[in-house]
Amino acid sequence: MAYSGRVTKGRSDGKQALSHVIATLSALGGFRLLLTKHHRILYASDQARRLAARHDRTLTDPALVAVADEAWSTDDHIVRPLHVTTLGPLSQVVVEAELVEGRWALVSVTDRTQEVRALQLRRDLVANIGHELRTPVTSVGLIAAALQSCANDPTGVEQFAGRLSQVAHRLEQLADGMLALATTEDNGSVGERTRCSVADLVSQAVARVSETARTKGVKLRLKQPASAMVDVDDEAVVTALENLMVNAVHYSPKGARVVVASQVDHAEGTVAIHVIDRGIGIAPEEQDRIFERFYRTDRARSRRAGGTGLGLAIVKHTALAHGGQVSVDSRLGSGSTFSFVLPLAGDQPGSADTNGTPS
Repeated sequence: MAYSGRVTKGRSDGKQALSHVIATLSALGGFRLLLTKHHRILYASDQARRLAARHDRTLTDPALVAVADEAWSTDDHIVRPLHVTTLGPLSQVVVEAELVEGRWALVSVTDRTQEVRALQLRRDLVANIGHELRTPVTSVGLIAAALQSCANDPTGVEQFAGRLSQVAHRLEQLADGMLALATTEDNGSVGERTRCSVADLVSQAVARVSETARTKGVKLRLKQPASAMVDVDDEAVVTALENLMVNAVHYSPKGARVVVASQVDHAEGTVAIHVIDRGIGIAPEEQDRIFERFYRTDRARSRRAGGTGLGLAIVKHTALAHGGQVSVDSRLGSGSTFSFVLPLAGDQPGSADTNGTPS
């Protein structure tokens, strides 16, 4: 429990005992409230004052009041895991209450929001991996059976072997995506950093995507890159940019144009690489979720395109691992602009640079 400096009865008068309890609670910190039986607040820690007590002299939060009343009625140490909506950023908490000297109720709150969220993300990840693996694994079994049935038909064997190769490639993509995501997400780090020009990084990514764009009938245009240097894991950044470009190509209609541009902001010490398409766009309510693992705005379309649902998650964590960020500006039916922002290398020149400003 929060308070272990219990004062025995008769050891001092009420004021001295209260002063001692408050001094102990002040040293402990955290989220703590000391209440009378009628919920009058005798002490509130800084966190409790911000989130529950505010400027009130009486506690009114129903969840905390209920646990305090239970301690008064049972004279017991009460522990209640709760989901609350009244404590600001704290939503999943453990509330504890017990009586101190039979005179006051001590209420403590332990935040478990991040822990619960991490557990839920882990459960979702396992469920999503199982879901993503089910289709290709089932396909392998069906194709294997088909191969056996047409063992004496060279044309059939060739056809089904080709389909088997496609399924194997999809499984390889999924495995590679999971490994790439784990590299940046689990420990927030990337590989060895080297000094690279933005122009080289963008050019490498464009080269990787050019054949996909040609096959899809989408024009991939590279505007003059900004003159900038960055200290990055070049392979991780090129892969992230490749994912953004592939995503833009897949969601663009035949004959559309995808533009890749970059812009330096010396005031902020950053360079932004923009991938601009005129595709189907993203609904406002989905824009905060598209960087989640396996999240797809159009699941059926994504499966036809062959995506794993990990590309934008890899982009996000690669940007964060380099001290940067990624954002999207999109309207349904009008296309999207994804901006991948990185810190400039430490000795960039201080003059303004607007090369490659997106239009």
